[in-house]
Amino acid sequence: MYFPQFLVGMSVTLLVILGWIYAATGSFWQSLGWTFVAALVLQAGYFIAVLLLIYGRTSSAAKADKSLPAKVPGPFERDGIIHTLLSRLF
Repeated sequence: MYFPQFLVGMSVTLLVILGWIYAATGSFWQSLGWTFVAALVLQAGYFIAVLLLIYGRTSSAAKADKSLPAKVPGPFERDGIIHTLLSRLF
């Protein structure tokens, strides 16, 4: 999930929580406190999700290192120099 998408979703969620708690209790300060707690929980969840994504990539990269090495083209093949020279000669 991209950070701007997460930020918009989190803001909307916190506004809903703020309105819901205010409607339930009638206290602005209590609803603000619960909204702050919800923001902390959301941030902790996002942080843990990012750590799991990073850990998943590093463990899969370690598994990929044990397999055959990737075939990387040489610089002449990659840039198309040989193909260009051959097409101009013939």
